[in-house]
Amino acid sequence: MNMRKILCTKSLIVISLLLSTTAFAATNVLTISTSELKSKLDANEKFLLVNVLSDIEFNMEHIPGSINIPMPEIKTSDKLPQDKESLIVVY
Repeated sequence: MNMRKILCTKSLIVISLLLSTTAFAATNVLTISTSELKSKLDANEKFLLVNVLSDIEFNMEHIPGSINIPMPEIKTSDKLPQDKESLIVVY
């Protein structure tokens, strides 16, 4: 399934998060549109793309290059960068 179809067929809530190094406490939260996300992907910008749905939903369909951290595990996941300057896009 191509990227455009995934972005168009799913309603995405995309949030850019900057994380503190000690907890999942957002210090700066921004909302970006699907077209802004697509532009970032097309430009190969460096960021972590996180799908917070269940493993089953992730395996059914996800944006290529994204990682899966189900919402109940997000606070304790070791997959998130420790650098609080890292851009993380969550959908």
